[in-house]
This record gives sequence, structure tokens and C-alpha cells, in this order.
Amino acid sequence: MRSKWLFVLMLAVCLVVTACGGSSGGGNGSSGGSGANGGGSANAGTDGSDGGGSGASGGKVEISISSWGAPDERAVFEAVLKEFEKAYPDIKVKFIHIPNDYTTKMNTMIAGNSAPDVIFTSDGDFPRWVKQGAFLDITDYVMASTKLDLNDMWEQGLNRYRYDGKKTGTGAYYALPKDIGPTVMYYNKEIFDKLGVPHPSPDQPMTWDEALEMWKKLTVDENGDGKIDIYGAGPIWWEGFVWSNGGTILSEDRKTFTLNEPAAAEAMQFIYDLTHVHKVVPDSRALQSMNDGQMFEAGRLATITGGRWMVPTYRKLKFDWDVAPIPSNNGTWLSGWSGSVGLGVNAKTKYPDEAFKLIEFFTGIEGQTKMTELGFQIPNFKSMADDEVYTQPGQKPAHPEVFVKAGEAQQPGPWTYLPNGKWLDTLNQYLGEFWNGKETAAEFFARIKPEVEKALREGNPELFE
Repeated sequence: MRSKWLFVLMLAVCLVVTACGGSSGGGNGSSGGSGANGGGSANAGTDGSDGGGSGASGGKVEISISSWGAPDERAVFEAVLKEFEKAYPDIKVKFIHIPNDYTTKMNTMIAGNSAPDVIFTSDGDFPRWVKQGAFLDITDYVMASTKLDLNDMWEQGLNRYRYDGKKTGTGAYYALPKDIGPTVMYYNKEIFDKLGVPHPSPDQPMTWDEALEMWKKLTVDENGDGKIDIYGAGPIWWEGFVWSNGGTILSEDRKTFTLNEPAAAEAMQFIYDLTHVHKVVPDSRALQSMNDGQMFEAGRLATITGGRWMVPTYRKLKFDWDVAPIPSNNGTWLSGWSGSVGLGVNAKTKYPDEAFKLIEFFTGIEGQTKMTELGFQIPNFKSMADDEVYTQPGQKPAHPEVFVKAGEAQQPGPWTYLPNGKWLDTLNQYLGEFWNGKETAAEFFARIKPEVEKALREGNPELFE
């Protein structure tokens, strides 16, 4: 895998009905056929279409919206747009599908004042774009809405699209979440059963020690050739392990790098030891021919970390599987991160009222019901968590409530913290050295602390004013 961070961020960007939020990521998907045509349906633009909405045509206002996404995701997106146009016959929507290099192309459109009226954004791109002034402050719209019950929406989703002028998480609303995509531990039930290992509980995260013992039992050399054929776990997504041990990545004011502090360093050391000491996680050499996702699908990993967005893919697997909480060292469900994509109003749109109505539809009950049916996401509303449109009885996983409990606790990844990600790029450049080196976590992160904090100051000087 490229770097663990980039892989994670790409997955985060792949979240859901048109992919899910991640770090700096471009959209995932393939160029598909044309958009829906005919009465009341959305017109699909193509990569490179002029973004801005046009004036009234035949009494209608035309606005535009962009997204990435694979063909099945695109189809659901277009279906939601069609329903919107039925509900609002005076608004016509031009759909701009950008299947590849979404972030790069949207950067160009924003800089050239040709971005769509409604901008589809990963939670990782949002901080940079909001600082650039791409999004309209929609706080008044949000507070006046009769279709959005903020008390029923996931706080972790809402807050990542707020901005106070320096950092995300507080302040005014500049976008709304289309979804959140919590992460869990997927497991191959057939491997567990073959090796006589009890299935993990869906109700409570196991401790690190319990997880280690489980992974040891699931790591086997089946043919006695001295090479491991099945590993207990795939590469660990380290952010949640840090949080579940009481550690942080940056201080609360985001001015100080804190991975060198005891709780965080202990978590990073535990993850390092899973590969280099306990041998229950494949090392970089073992991952050269197959990445962790391919290994899980091939039956060579007993467990793997992943988000809700993997459900449609895994439903096609031939073996039986389910989900459980990611292990935690203190019993908390904050043992992973959640991804998200959001929808914001272009600050330069001529039609802010109409653009917000479209966002309101996507993020409200109507749009959420339609998109949740595909299985990519958990709905924005807590009250929908027990609805069959989400639980989908008779389909895997057997315990969909695990995603809901994880979503209640998990927080955005560090790629959402600040408008400028130079500090994170610096950390990423060093992480490969740590995972493949011999320094202890405490030594390593103390050594790189000055470099990461230098990047923090250079990239986000407003924090230090």
C-alpha cells in the first residue's frame, strides 16, 4: 500500500453513495453512461462541464451539483435528483459527474469561478476549500429549516462541516453531511469456525490483550512450510487505537503535536509490535503482491478494518462474514474514525435558496432513505437507525447495529483538523520509516516532533497569531 495514511484516506474518500470522505482524496468511480433524461429528471453533465447554474428556462431555475462515484452509486445519486425535481418542479438540476481526480478538478473549478452551485466535498477537502472562501455560510438556512432536526442528526457528522475561521469542529455551518461512515472490524466467520475461535461480541469492544490472543489463534501456517498462510488481522488503522488509549494526535488547540506523549506512543508501539513481534499482521513485504482488502477477500486475513462503504462489495463474497467493534484499550467505542462526505453551497452561486433546498433534500429524510437503501452508509438521522431501510433484515451483516454504535462515538480523522495539511504530509512522510524501522514509538515521535510542529506553524500561521 502506498502509505498507510494514503490508503486510509482513499478509503475514507470512497465512502458511500458517491464515495465517502477522506483526506485529500479524489473521487472514486468510473465514467458511466449519460444521466437520466425525460420528464422531471436531472440532466447529467460530463467531466469538464461548465459548473455554474444558469438562469430561468421556461420558468425554471437551473442549478448544478457535482459528485464522483461508481456506476451504481451514480445511479442512486441520479435517482435522488429525480425525486428532488418532482418535489420542486421549478428547479432543474444539472448533474456534473467527475469520476476521476475529483479534488484536482474541483480545485481548478473553484479557482476559475466555475464550480457548481452545490459542491460535493470530502471531509478532508472541506477545511481547505472553506478557508479559500468556496462555501457560503449556511447557518441561517440550517437553523430555519423545518426538515432538518439537528438534535436527531449525528453530532460527529454535523460538526466536521463547521468552521470558526481557524479550525473545523466549531463555528458556522458551511456544509452538511450527506452521511457518516464509521469503521468496524469485519471478520471471516468461516476462518473463526474452522479454527475453533469464538466470534467477537457485537456489543462491546474487546481489549487489546483479548484481541491479541484472538489474532494469535487465527494466525496459521496451514502447510508447514514456515510461511504464514492466514493472518489474524490486516494493518491497523492507528488513529482510533491512539484515541482509545486516551492519546491524541494534536493538542485541543491544534498547535502541538502529541503522538510522542505516553498514551499515544503506547498505542503506536502496540500496533508496531503486532507486526514485528507477534507476527499477527502482515508486514510490507507480505502486502506487496496483495493488499489487505484482497487478502481478506481471498481468505488470507481473518479480520480487517473497514467502513460501511465496504458492505455492498462484501455482500458478493462467497464466505460468511460479520462485523464487530474495533478493539479498544479502555472499553470505549472510540477505537476508529468515521469518514464523511458533505454538501455545501457555492459562495458565488446566483441561487443560494435553491441550492440549499437541494442540500436539504439530500441530507433530509427523503434523500437519506433513498441512499441508505444501497447499503453504503448509515443514515444521517439517529431515528432511522432501527428502520428496516437501514437494518435490511436477511442481508449481511448480521449485526448492523455495530456501525450505529461506532458512529455515535467515532470522530473525524486528523485530515479534517486544519485547512492546511502540511503537518500531516510531514507526518505521513515519516510514518513509513517508523513502521519499518527499529526505534521505539516514544523515541521516534519525540524525534520528529519539531519537524511536524514546524509544518504546523508554516501551514496554519493564523493559529499562532
